[in-house]
Amino acid sequence: MRILFVNTYKDWGGDEKWTINIGKGLKAKGHFVVIGSRPGHETENRALEAGLEIFPLDIGPDIAFWKIPEIKSYIKKQKFDVVVCVQNRDIKIAALAAKLAGTKLVLGRQALDAMKQRPYHKLAFTKFVDGIITNTQALKNLYMSYGWFKDNFIHPVHDGMEIHENVADIDLRAMFDLPQDSAVLVGAGRIVHQKGYDLLIEVAKMAKERELNWRFIIVGEGQLEDELKQKASDLGVQEFIKFIGFRKDVMPIMKAADLFVLSSRSESMTNVLREAMSVETACVATDVYGISELIEEGISGHIVPPESAEKIFDGIKYVLDNPELKAQIEKNSLKRIKAAFTMQRMIDEIEALLIRLLQEKGHTVS
Repeated sequence: MRILFVNTYKDWGGDEKWTINIGKGLKAKGHFVVIGSRPGHETENRALEAGLEIFPLDIGPDIAFWKIPEIKSYIKKQKFDVVVCVQNRDIKIAALAAKLAGTKLVLGRQALDAMKQRPYHKLAFTKFVDGIITNTQALKNLYMSYGWFKDNFIHPVHDGMEIHENVADIDLRAMFDLPQDSAVLVGAGRIVHQKGYDLLIEVAKMAKERELNWRFIIVGEGQLEDELKQKASDLGVQEFIKFIGFRKDVMPIMKAADLFVLSSRSESMTNVLREAMSVETACVATDVYGISELIEEGISGHIVPPESAEKIFDGIKYVLDNPELKAQIEKNSLKRIKAAFTMQRMIDEIEALLIRLLQEKGHTVS
């Protein structure tokens, strides 16, 4: 198959990792793969590092319909069998271009609740694509509730990950000048409202008031960093929370943590949670969309209600106060990832899905 993945988001995150990982995996299975992404940005850099072909593409605003002829011309010239558009903007512009180019199969990909019940979303997602790949049954259920789609239009495929067997051991307390007897709690991901780091700051305040020796490390960067640092200062917990920015050693940091905390308001099959589980770190996560499809409650993690600093605090304390439970979660976390969330399983399922959908449309797959 000749496949184009279009992902023009400017930052690096879970969707972008998925794009590169799927591209690498399908190329390794003998398919011709091109990544369409913003020139000079991290997704393009990672695609080049992975040995993938690139299509430099900056769509610009959602209404950039003047980009359609350029994209259509490129797709026709390359004779792609499949075009997969990852962001909503990509679907509005690149998927329409692919349809106009006569592409055999055009798909959208949704890993967050970014498709809303709005007329222009209904138009784009029902007319510009032949189907939608999502990564949780929960998201499929949400989208099916809109009443727009037939049962066979949305295809859940759980995200997978590469399991790193030899992650380095580090001393977080020495590295970040933390008390040696403190419990170190780590969160990771873009510093945006969705991730709920403001709730973790409130959790830190509760811990301080109760004289609990907890310390928080936030890995990532984003538009709310300065605002959250100010909030931590206003609540008097700036010494309890360290914002350490983007790090390439995030896996060792998560491995060394006493607990990984996902405080998100919205997630599906989040990468960082799977990564933490894969290095056998106990996790406390908010119950949003696909989290309960990943974590088996009380077995491979502990799930708490979202949007509540109190519930997140209670969940953290519950796990830390029960060392036998914590040890059981740590032991079972990696087993859970190996059983259902490997990279190879995801790649095989995506390949099989593309082949099946092409064949259902009457096309021969080579």
